[in-house]
Amino acid sequence: MERIPAGFLKYAKEKGVKLAICPDAHRVEGLQDVKYGVGIARKGWLEATDVINTFDVDQVYEIFKQK
Repeated sequence: MERIPAGFLKYAKEKGVKLAICPDAHRVEGLQDVKYGVGIARKGWLEATDVINTFDVDQVYEIFKQK
């Protein structure tokens, strides 16, 4: 599994990019791997407002409506 460097996440945050944490799970047990993505997000100083996994349906809809 390839991970995104924390420096890139900081840059993306500065530019207003919204990111998703995806464990690339192929089985239910693999969903637990999301903790590794959260760890990398924290190293990149991401907050809940930067990660679309934390958004409700209306917030996600607004993001896609803007594009």
